[in-house]
Amino acid sequence: MLKNSSLADFENALRVLDSKLEKIGINKIEVKAIGGFAMMYYGVRENGFTIDIDSLTEKYSDNVYCAIKETGIEVGIDDDWLNTDCSELDGFLGELSKEINWVESKYSFKHIDLKVADIFGLVRSKAKAINDGGLVPRSTDKKDMLKLLKNLGIYNIQTLDKKKEVAFIAKKYSRCYDYLKAIEKW
Repeated sequence: MLKNSSLADFENALRVLDSKLEKIGINKIEVKAIGGFAMMYYGVRENGFTIDIDSLTEKYSDNVYCAIKETGIEVGIDDDWLNTDCSELDGFLGELSKEINWVESKYSFKHIDLKVADIFGLVRSKAKAINDGGLVPRSTDKKDMLKLLKNLGIYNIQTLDKKKEVAFIAKKYSRCYDYLKAIEKW
């Protein structure tokens, strides 16, 4: 069952997972957070909830996935609360991951190296998701993109066109740019 969880829920789950990783002899796993968790981390998600932490990393080993599932059940959140599903999307793990500035998390763990995509990295990932979604991308990606742009003080296509930091949208993600251009103001 998918359950919306808060930032505090995920911090608790990461602490429990950290302990489990020590018990099973895992020295370190890398988590590169994008998506809803990262947006909550920066206070961009208005409702402050998401169902998972999307990690733009290689798949974890079976024993790590088992510990993730056990943690989810134990703390009462989705059992797939930490996953690498986004890494399977075309171009996300290789090219996109290298273009993102990864920020060290404010949380500290012994066995989890948690990094969070910066705001421009989140814009880049949402632009790619909207662009690659074709004519019917997920509505969540569109809503998230508008929230991220507003967070950056970009409220319309004219402002977007003037900001060098987001010029990559028009240059690289034409479907996303066309979507933004069509709504003009958000």
